[in-house]
Amino acid sequence: MNSPFILLFVAVPAIVALVNLFLPVLLRKLLNLLSSLFLLYSMIDVFFISKSAELLRGDFGAITIWGQEIFSVDQMSLFTLFFIQILAVIILIYSLKGVQADAQKSFYALFPLTIAACNGVILSDHAISFVVFWGLSGMTLFLFALLGRTKESPATAVKTILIMGGTDALLVMGLALMWVLQGQASWALSALNTPVTDGLSWLAFFLVLSAAFAKAGGFPLHTWLPDFSRDAQVESAALLPASLDKLLGIYLLARIVTTWFTISFILNLILMTLGAITVITAVMMAMNQHNGRRLLGYHAVSQVGYMILGIGSGNPVAFAGGLFHMINNTIYKSNLFLTLGSVEKQTGTNELDDLGGLARNMPITFIMALVGALSISGIPPFNGFFSKWMIYQGVLETAKTAAPGYQLWILVCLILAIFGSALTLASFMKFLHAIYLGKRPEKLKDIKETSANQWIATGALAVLCLIFGLAAVAVPLKIFIYPAMANAGLELPAFSGLYQPILLLALFLIIFALGMIIYVITKNVRPDEIYLGGMAPLEKFRIVGTAFYNEIRNMRGLKGVYDAADKQAFDAYAVGEKSSLALSRLFQKAHPGLLQLYVLFIVIGVVVFLIVL
Repeated sequence: MNSPFILLFVAVPAIVALVNLFLPVLLRKLLNLLSSLFLLYSMIDVFFISKSAELLRGDFGAITIWGQEIFSVDQMSLFTLFFIQILAVIILIYSLKGVQADAQKSFYALFPLTIAACNGVILSDHAISFVVFWGLSGMTLFLFALLGRTKESPATAVKTILIMGGTDALLVMGLALMWVLQGQASWALSALNTPVTDGLSWLAFFLVLSAAFAKAGGFPLHTWLPDFSRDAQVESAALLPASLDKLLGIYLLARIVTTWFTISFILNLILMTLGAITVITAVMMAMNQHNGRRLLGYHAVSQVGYMILGIGSGNPVAFAGGLFHMINNTIYKSNLFLTLGSVEKQTGTNELDDLGGLARNMPITFIMALVGALSISGIPPFNGFFSKWMIYQGVLETAKTAAPGYQLWILVCLILAIFGSALTLASFMKFLHAIYLGKRPEKLKDIKETSANQWIATGALAVLCLIFGLAAVAVPLKIFIYPAMANAGLELPAFSGLYQPILLLALFLIIFALGMIIYVITKNVRPDEIYLGGMAPLEKFRIVGTAFYNEIRNMRGLKGVYDAADKQAFDAYAVGEKSSLALSRLFQKAHPGLLQLYVLFIVIGVVVFLIVL
């Protein structure tokens, strides 16, 4: 049966994108906002108002063209679609004031096109439709990168499209190979189920997996993300690598391990290993960053590692935790990008060494950033804690049931993930101190709080961080994730232990209040200016928030690794670029432009051809 409900989510933003090409900026903003609010209301109506029985039990209908089912919806796609609309509205509200003037027309045309592409990916049940929308989402990523205002923006755009385009080609090859292996007459993705038992099925699995990893930012296909985060408009960074690309990439990963393939424990182990490597390598790189956007970019990669670890484990608790962490990450990561964007718009910089002491100038932005930092660090009772705890518990259960030879390996992955969470907290202590605490540079003394639309957007994200932490089971798990798992035929998670978020919040506030009281009562340090023999203190003597962390880079065993990373030794794109240039130079030597040499090549070719015949 054809369902107009499904078609709306692709048709409406696509039409808005087309119409916006002919409208002035003000009308583009208005049309974007109205269409995004309409789509969000449609999703809210499904889940909370009408509670449509057909939709909530999974009987959604489909869009069929020429006998081929193009779009269809199940619980997994439904809740992912819901969060695309939420994030679109919030980020659009933030973007109503502050987008770079010369990029506004392009931004407000690309925004609805991106939403249409992302919605199309989630709704597609036809392989060709899926590939088209998947590729379109990568193209909008490229175009958003071109809107950046740094001198590296064009190179970043090229890097992004080559990684995305290359893995898109691998995705097409993987899907084609799956159809060959299964002998399918239908192009329906819901009909796929390939057991990974031989070399060709393994190849198909990794070809498709590469597209999910590239989109989400998983190791080793993550290197576009920190560059994009630094060079693109901050609204673009919040919209795509921080949120929508995470939803698409992890959605595809969930489909791969639950529907498209039947995987063995060895593949679970490989996925958990890749997840742990993603966590620890990215967070170590984040610790070394002095650019706020690149720091957040590496943390966007690191958080993907937890999702891969949970979803790839094969354990129901960890799987639910991975999906929950996908949602949580889009919320607090968007919050962090947008709060940093507010600081950048007010100060003109996102370099951590040039900032400091802005909490007194921008208190609302500071509070929102603090909530985001506590959430991503996994501090209870915020949302990041619960999803990480579910992943840890599920991975530990996987280790308990694994063969003795694999238990140690899984525990190492778990330890790396927990250690990565501790380093995340340390990294965001640096982030918050460098921007909002410490000594404020003299040139920033007159900085004012950001505009209302920006702190309303970041405030909404901060509230979601708290709600999804305090009501983790009641709201995101029971309303969104459990139905998706049940609809996919997966076992629902069974928890062990006790979690009382309200009590934790009360204890957190009490301890914080006691700490403040003790600090005020016992404070006996007299702040004073640096003594320079009567000379005025210079800016260069200001201790910046990143100073303490500089020692990490020079630690024995890490210095060489960081030096190699600075030379892009671990960047798959850079290594491939250098290799292709070296190969081209080799071919250049074989083609010097001498006619005699080309004639010799022809003669040799003819001789070889005659011998073979």
